[in-house]
Amino acid sequence: MFAPPTPDAIAPTPQDAKLARESSAVLAPFLHDTETTETPHILLRSGTNREADIALPSSVLKLLLGALEEMGKGNAVTLLPLQAELTTQQAAELMRVSRPSLIKMLDERKLPFRKVGAHRRVRYADVLRYLEVEHSRRVKVMEELMEETERLGLY
Repeated sequence: MFAPPTPDAIAPTPQDAKLARESSAVLAPFLHDTETTETPHILLRSGTNREADIALPSSVLKLLLGALEEMGKGNAVTLLPLQAELTTQQAAELMRVSRPSLIKMLDERKLPFRKVGAHRRVRYADVLRYLEVEHSRRVKVMEELMEETERLGLY
């Protein structure tokens, strides 16, 4: 899922995007190796001859590859925990709706939220869940429309 850039997002320069594409191409084959019981390692070297061999969970390797692939496409990348709470503006941007539309959805209880003082907060995980359900609903409606079009011989 694509998240709109936030102040903490890392937007790649053209040089960064090129390097990210190259790095992701090298890293991708290693994901198959992580399906074994061995722990993946990354060797880091700096220009000052410092180096470190770092053991990584396989899930982090997948996350790193995803970030590199997105940066390789020129997309800004940010890391956001599922438990994070979003402001209504952030949630609206993520959902690609206006803030007033989001407020209406909250008032209609289409999305859970909590109040912090006078401000509403929406969990990132709840936004993702809503977007997934909405996407599934739209796919189902589109399939029904296609079936009806074929049944009526309009296609």
